[in-house]
Amino acid sequence: MLGVSPSSVASIAQALNAAQVPCVLWGHCLLNIHGVPSIVSSIDFVVPDDRLQVSIETLSKVRTLPACLRGELCPSGPQPYSPAPAFHIHMDGSKVTVDLYLQSETLWFLPSFDGTLSSPRKAKVPFDLVIASDQTILPPRRPGRGSGVFPSTEYPVLVPRAHVLLEAFMRLYVRDAETRTGSFAMAMITYMEEYVDEDGLLDVDRLPEPLGSFYKELGKGKKPVRQWTEELKGALRREDDRGGFEKDQ
Repeated sequence: MLGVSPSSVASIAQALNAAQVPCVLWGHCLLNIHGVPSIVSSIDFVVPDDRLQVSIETLSKVRTLPACLRGELCPSGPQPYSPAPAFHIHMDGSKVTVDLYLQSETLWFLPSFDGTLSSPRKAKVPFDLVIASDQTILPPRRPGRGSGVFPSTEYPVLVPRAHVLLEAFMRLYVRDAETRTGSFAMAMITYMEEYVDEDGLLDVDRLPEPLGSFYKELGKGKKPVRQWTEELKGALRREDDRGGFEKDQ
């Protein structure tokens, strides 16, 4: 991860966990771990909505994370082509920021992160998540790919598995298809296909329906993206109406 070390990521997760805030890695750091060669300009975490204020207070007390006084006007802050974080702060002496995202805006389809996840060493990690240093699931560093799995010596950081990350991007795309965020999500879907799926590191069968079938159809490229998008929206609406699609129901 260019400009960002696993130790930096782990230290932020540890600070949040110490304040009893469960957190899950997000953004380009997460893409790097899954083998996508993405430039990292921020360390992003997803936190429960009701723990956002505690998270902000916790990070604001970290000596190496000076507060941002410019908010949305900050040149190092949220970019217009990606989902906006609920909060960002700066790493001292670096252009890298630390961003917090709400679960309701990113991984809303997963069960709510409960307090047990603030102790990753002791918690029974849900199947959809994995420790960033798990070499049995995550790829090693490879030429032309991302940073890969974290060293086992680092504090445990929770990350979504590859199929969950793809699901998140597909849901974000459907939700925000006519916006810049939607364009960002489609680009991320393409990256997942090109770098993770092509390398045999994505278990597509873990995607819930109708997402799994629509992802495979998109890869065939036989249907215009606009038509594919409208059909996927309709399929998700039908599943939601039946109450059988959300994982936490």
